[in-house]
Amino acid sequence: MNLSNSWYKVVAPAMENAEIGEIYGNQENLIGRTVEINANDLPKMKSRSGYSVRFRITAVSESTATAELEALTLAREQVSRLVRHRVSKIDYVVKIKIGDKDYRFKVVVVINLAKNFYKTAVRKGISDFLNTEIKDQNLKDIFIDSMTGKIQNQLHKKLNKIYPTRVAEIRAITP
Repeated sequence: MNLSNSWYKVVAPAMENAEIGEIYGNQENLIGRTVEINANDLPKMKSRSGYSVRFRITAVSESTATAELEALTLAREQVSRLVRHRVSKIDYVVKIKIGDKDYRFKVVVVINLAKNFYKTAVRKGISDFLNTEIKDQNLKDIFIDSMTGKIQNQLHKKLNKIYPTRVAEIRAITP
């Protein structure tokens, strides 16, 4: 049976049922589709610039589609602004189980030019920090803390004790 397409309001229960946009389709083809918005467009959210949040539609009712948090991404332009002349960029990926899903945390750290054993120590510091600090939180709190910079500030302070860091950023959180 062919259903007619119409516009559905997309709400995110994880963000206090915030309306995050509209999507065109029918009840059959909306499930599983994604909606990506700028983090600054979320209501009651003070986010740092450059972050986008992806939601996946999980349920559809009469005129409303319900979406769950799926991924957080920092714009490529923001990452390229961090790297300057005579610095080392360390990209590191950590897999962490949150709830019943595994998520990949992609972290970028910029330090002054350093030897490889310092880079190895910084990578171990990133892994230790994320495995201890992030593991006990829920996904919504992790996303909000990342968008506001709280996790990055804590990570920067911890890594500064290992080797002087210029910047520590969470580049992406993906399933």
